[in-house]
Amino acid sequence: MRRSGSGRRALCAVEAELAGHAAFGDARRILDRLRAVTLLRLEAASPNRPPVQALCKELRDGRRRSAAADVLADPVVLTGVDDLLEATRRGDASRAAEIEELCAAALRRVRDGASGLPTAAGCRLHVHPRGASPAIALWDPDAPASIFKRRFESACALVGGLDASSLRRPDPALADAVGRGRDLLALVLPDLAASALAHLRLIGCIGGEKVNSISEISIASTTFVSSDLVRTPWEMAEMLLHEALHSKLGDLAGSQPIFRWDGGAPTISVVWRRNRAGGAADWPLHRAFAAFHVYVQLALFFARVERLETPAAGAFGPMPASFRRGFRTALERAGHLRRALDAAGPPLGSAGRSMFAWLSQTLQRLPAAA
Repeated sequence: MRRSGSGRRALCAVEAELAGHAAFGDARRILDRLRAVTLLRLEAASPNRPPVQALCKELRDGRRRSAAADVLADPVVLTGVDDLLEATRRGDASRAAEIEELCAAALRRVRDGASGLPTAAGCRLHVHPRGASPAIALWDPDAPASIFKRRFESACALVGGLDASSLRRPDPALADAVGRGRDLLALVLPDLAASALAHLRLIGCIGGEKVNSISEISIASTTFVSSDLVRTPWEMAEMLLHEALHSKLGDLAGSQPIFRWDGGAPTISVVWRRNRAGGAADWPLHRAFAAFHVYVQLALFFARVERLETPAAGAFGPMPASFRRGFRTALERAGHLRRALDAAGPPLGSAGRSMFAWLSQTLQRLPAAA
């Protein structure tokens, strides 16, 4: 394969665009917007709720910015804001009381200047991405009881049938495997790795060999990874990028009108997945869009992997044979989803339509052959 200097420059330019785009790539700006919107929504639900008002005041104060930022990025706090607004609308006093308890616990953490996600408090194993990205905690079912732990475990029941009993205690071997995948991802795509991993803060360890990893848009900054699968650093790097990009899209959707949840969106036929009857699977529009977002960037990942195979093999072992078609597969799937989403018409929100156009243009900038 001919690896020209112009080809390398083209791939570097695409990475810079995906990692640094002001609206859809720059992690700092995306997370700042998400936190600002979350605080506004929390304030909208605070009248006549002293614990919520006190938390909002402390978050606005600015003296403990790091602790406040972690509270506003916490998956349990983000779902709690939604629950509080819904409880207020429906007059559900018991549900609102639980969220007030959550806000009181969050307030104590901010006042104490505690670092890290409140939900990750008590987790013993962490992976530290290079650069300025925050640590990724490995969820520990043996962490001390708290309202954060209780609500997180309840939320797990919404993710592919998981429940609290599905969550396993992580071991150092998993933390080491995640760390090696992180190092390889940073070698392959340094800018995009930092941008994507800023959105992944918590990994839950689950059992089984049927599922590689699972993410759910309703549980922010979190993915669940099977501990029964043995992965090479190459496969772990791909999985981390894939799941971190899902988290990134979730953060985008939390602060911008990416999707229109009006029930009228068409489904998208996905030819590489099969339904129970053996035909092509039909995905809801938001799932197809999420896959498009991932495959555009996986195509870049595989294009760069091919160029780094020889120098990286010594540190990370040989590249899996399946990776040799990775670029072509990602490019084909991204192209299929682009055409299908384009034909589906306008059900995306205004920001979603702009993001789709941006991703489509970025896809066209990838070399037809890496």
